[in-house]
Amino acid sequence: MRSILGQGPIYPTGLDGNPLVLTGGEGAFVYDDGGSRWIDFDNARSSVLLGHGASQVADAVSEAARGGRGTTTGWTASIDSVLDRLHRLCGGDKISLFRTGTAAVRAAVSAVRQSTGRRLVLSSGYHGYDAMWSAPASLFEPNADEIIDFLYDLDVLAGLLDRDHDGVAAIVVASDSIHLDESWYLRLSEIASSRAVPLILDEVRTGLRHRPGLQVAGQMIQADVWVISKGIANGHAISAVGGSTDLLEPLLRTGFTSYFEPTILAAAEATLALVETGEVQQAVLRQGDHFIAEARSAIAQAGLPIEIAGAGAMFQFVCATPEVETEFYRAAMAEYLLFYPGDHQAPSLALAGDVLNEAVERFRRACKALEGRWADVVITEKSRYRAAWWEMCGLANFPRSPAATSAWVGWLQQTD
Repeated sequence: MRSILGQGPIYPTGLDGNPLVLTGGEGAFVYDDGGSRWIDFDNARSSVLLGHGASQVADAVSEAARGGRGTTTGWTASIDSVLDRLHRLCGGDKISLFRTGTAAVRAAVSAVRQSTGRRLVLSSGYHGYDAMWSAPASLFEPNADEIIDFLYDLDVLAGLLDRDHDGVAAIVVASDSIHLDESWYLRLSEIASSRAVPLILDEVRTGLRHRPGLQVAGQMIQADVWVISKGIANGHAISAVGGSTDLLEPLLRTGFTSYFEPTILAAAEATLALVETGEVQQAVLRQGDHFIAEARSAIAQAGLPIEIAGAGAMFQFVCATPEVETEFYRAAMAEYLLFYPGDHQAPSLALAGDVLNEAVERFRRACKALEGRWADVVITEKSRYRAAWWEMCGLANFPRSPAATSAWVGWLQQTD
């Protein structure tokens, strides 16, 4: 398949490697142009929390599209409602809205740089497709935008700060719910606060998916600035930056023509009203945990060298080798299970009841098709490091020496 699209977005593919052309979605299902019905665990990289076509969101968007909730021209009640709900859920002295998580993270970093008068940023994780996050020529050195990626290694972070903490504008970390535990975040907070360096938490993927609020900020640690996006509007294009007035004052001068676009605000208002009780997140976790338990049973029965990391709201299949991973996802695709290959899986609220049972049966058939193929292959430390590298763009949280850190990075870069 050829296309004149001048970008390379991430999208699901079929068994032939061509883009999977999806013609519709309902609940936990999506439909392709061949009439096949897939069970969706990708959900637009975790953006669709409630399920496709969730009635409350669809009704609100439809009303707004017909002119019933104001216009793009100016202020509406919806923007006050969205800001008030985000403030209750996530805190922050000031909150600014953007269209994408990538734009919001860039804006947050830019604001903190202006406020502190410093340029150097210490970063970990994927912050969206943006040239500012490009890899430097040398490991743990600044790139062209004066950003150093410490790859989630807190010993490296502490060393970089001890070398020049007066020149660091901020630490920005994409929070992860699969490979990082509470102790990691607590140490991160201690490192940042003891050196008086602002901490920006990028919760674009994780915010609101796990609880009615931010996954990390306000729970384990206090962030100076936070960013969320994917849980706000069930897949509609909106993101938010919140935090200290002093640090975010430069954002007062930011805006864009479609700032008051009513359908997006309506989607956010409807979604936030549902997730702020926490009942949605509890159900997603419960249903996802049920799937994981059944999936682990199917994997064990088939004797496959695959683990599942994480919990029901967001999890990852950890495969022993690249070959196992490739064949596993091919078998899943043959059963019309739409996974995000190699990365995180993010079930929606709609994965419940009969469709949850159907997903389990499809998964069992996929595992059965692979039974006995890798009897002598086992999960190793390399398998787990590789999985974390692909899921969070950094190093798994295992004890290691500085020399081992460099060795792991060298090996993992060769797997790209």
